[in-house]
Amino acid sequence: MSKDQYSIDIHCHSTMRNWHNSSPVKKVNFWEENLNEIILSAVGKYALNKSRGVAKYSQSNFNSCIDGGVRVIVDSLYPIERGFINHRYVTKKILGKKNSKALVVNSTGISQHRFHKYLEKEDYFFELQLQYDFLINNQGKSPCGRSSFKVVKNYTELQEWLGLDPRNLAVIVSIEGAHVLGCGTKDSIKLSSELLEKKLIENIDLIKKWSHPPFFMTFAHHFWNQLCGHATTLPLTTQFLCSQKKGLNDGFNHLGKKVLNSLLSKKNGKRILIDIRHMSIQSRIEYYLYVQEHNSLNPDDRIPIISSHTAVNGFNTIADSIKEKDNQKKVLNSQFFSWSINLSKEEIKFINESNGLIGVMLDKGRFAGIRRLKKIEKIENKTVRKEAYLHLILDNIFFYIEAIGNKSAWDILSLGSDFDGIITHFDDYDKMSKVAELKSDLINYLSETELKKELWFDYTPEDIMHKIFFSNANTFLKKHFI
Repeated sequence: MSKDQYSIDIHCHSTMRNWHNSSPVKKVNFWEENLNEIILSAVGKYALNKSRGVAKYSQSNFNSCIDGGVRVIVDSLYPIERGFINHRYVTKKILGKKNSKALVVNSTGISQHRFHKYLEKEDYFFELQLQYDFLINNQGKSPCGRSSFKVVKNYTELQEWLGLDPRNLAVIVSIEGAHVLGCGTKDSIKLSSELLEKKLIENIDLIKKWSHPPFFMTFAHHFWNQLCGHATTLPLTTQFLCSQKKGLNDGFNHLGKKVLNSLLSKKNGKRILIDIRHMSIQSRIEYYLYVQEHNSLNPDDRIPIISSHTAVNGFNTIADSIKEKDNQKKVLNSQFFSWSINLSKEEIKFINESNGLIGVMLDKGRFAGIRRLKKIEKIENKTVRKEAYLHLILDNIFFYIEAIGNKSAWDILSLGSDFDGIITHFDDYDKMSKVAELKSDLINYLSETELKKELWFDYTPEDIMHKIFFSNANTFLKKHFI
């Protein structure tokens, strides 16, 4: 197999993008680029300006994937949490319904039709099934007839499908946020602990019976899911609209541990692996200890730790990560984006120890402190600015290698772009069609600068990028996607 044959992205949102962006008068498909709806009110224009770094077009449409040499994606289904729509009471009163809608529609790409549907009903599990069916039912050829996509069940089927045609695309199902099981809602909070547990376990059983059950699930997300604590993710302006306070930085509760056990169990179907991204530090510590104990007792049935779309926080230890509160001041002058949602060296060691997998995301806002990033953004020369971004990406990558300190560090990194996840993309690498260019640019930059060559551990730049963009994820899928 040629090193440059294709790339694998372990976290993007192709289905979510299409589902949220669709309406009865706007037909979208997985292949072609589609644009956001725009509300041109004063508040709508304000929202556009504040979110100008977020793409207003589909980043992971499948034609773009094929053009960028990405032939395998892990597509994360995500019913939007109502914390993004049901704004704080005072904010809602000040803005009014129309302005609240304009903020959401213009910032996120959710169509007005979907926005109204989400206001009518809060049933995450029902919406999860709709997204899943939408993905499954749209399998097949592209409108031009030159390419096809298929949702695959396991690694063997993936290899067979890709081998049939060089323009075939394979999709693996994942889920972002355990709220999809039917928790973290106004109704679920009213249920007794017994009834809620019964409901969640039944829903886990149902998704494990899907023809294509999810490979992994990001357990926490932006808001309290009644299971475990989440990390701070929202900037100050968004926190004015949406409160993350409930459950913030908490650990697992009793119900969360029950759900965790059920997802990881092989007695009720295929194991659904856990993605630690968005978990609070406390939740992550508890999960690391859980995995360590399991792997010690079950050496032939080890659980790998996944962080599917992340960056580093610059700290050596977990304790250092939480000495200071996650706020704008903390990231003002930091070299890396120092919030606790990102990984410290101590956590990277836990992931490596489990033979896990880390997805390097393409959200520049999660890669550096505010002033460092603004300094790069102000560079007028496009070539110089691009090189500064490449250096920033590599600084993050080498932080993982420094944490482990030996050659095995290069085995745990992969691409986890988070395209269509409402991210602040890198200027020159804004969609899947740019992935091949990003890979080539990183190889050339390393070759020309020999940046931190002592950490290459005898790999060439081509070897390193082959591992990140293809072989590490491929090896992981071969072992665990069975």
